[in-house]
Amino acid sequence: MDINDRVQELIKNYGQNDQRTDAWHSKRGEMLTASEIYKALSDATPAQKHEIILGKLTPRVRTEGPGPRALVWGTRFEPIAKDIYCSISDFPMKIVDTTCIPHPTVAFLGASPDGIILTEGVRHGRLVEFKCPISRTFSDDSEVPNAYYHQMQLQMECTQLDTCEYIEFQFRTPSYSEWVDSKAQYKGFYAVTDDEIQVKYRELTDTRDPSTWRREVLETSDDWNLVYWTLEKYRMKVVEHEKDWLEKNIQSITEVWNSVLEHRSAGTLPAHPKEKTILTL
Repeated sequence: MDINDRVQELIKNYGQNDQRTDAWHSKRGEMLTASEIYKALSDATPAQKHEIILGKLTPRVRTEGPGPRALVWGTRFEPIAKDIYCSISDFPMKIVDTTCIPHPTVAFLGASPDGIILTEGVRHGRLVEFKCPISRTFSDDSEVPNAYYHQMQLQMECTQLDTCEYIEFQFRTPSYSEWVDSKAQYKGFYAVTDDEIQVKYRELTDTRDPSTWRREVLETSDDWNLVYWTLEKYRMKVVEHEKDWLEKNIQSITEVWNSVLEHRSAGTLPAHPKEKTILTL
């Protein structure tokens, strides 16, 4: 299938941003997904396999509040990262969000890419995967973390697209005075409610100062707090589809999924593996 036809088909069928909604979580509960697939591979530890199997057998616990700090950090900065990434493209570029995309032949596999690039030239139709680590550092020469490499491979398997751009952004949240003095090329702020549930962003092209933006955009500004950010660095790596990735990993992946089905049928949960503790002096 022509790349343009494939991209249009994906957008038509899966071009919606429902990630982290109840429907999205429900769909992911019935399959092994890209972000967790490293736990189902042959080199995964017994504890990792136990974790992914248990996660498919127990109901998702809905908690009050925003969630784990690292997850919240990545979720809040991803829209900013996407906007910056589009703005630095040589050609006009748009990133289309997607929902969970099932694998075309393996029903229990699925993936939710961060988006599909629409632009001119060779980058058209590439997937994108954004990472905004809260503490992990990186350089241009850093290897793509193993879990993220396998995540992108399954994303390309599910979408039948051959290339993914892996992008890492290092953001910092300075004080207001540090933010004002910062010479960073990209800096801005967003607003978050006192309960940390709702977030509103100032667009990159918006030149209003914080006080004016707060007054004109936020209905009840007393309920919101401004978070100032600067972009310290970023990098991009092109990851190509490893054509025999699924063939090399399908046996281990299938064994893990079969364990899910067996426990589900029997109404049981897997026992936690006993792993030796290795003491490093």
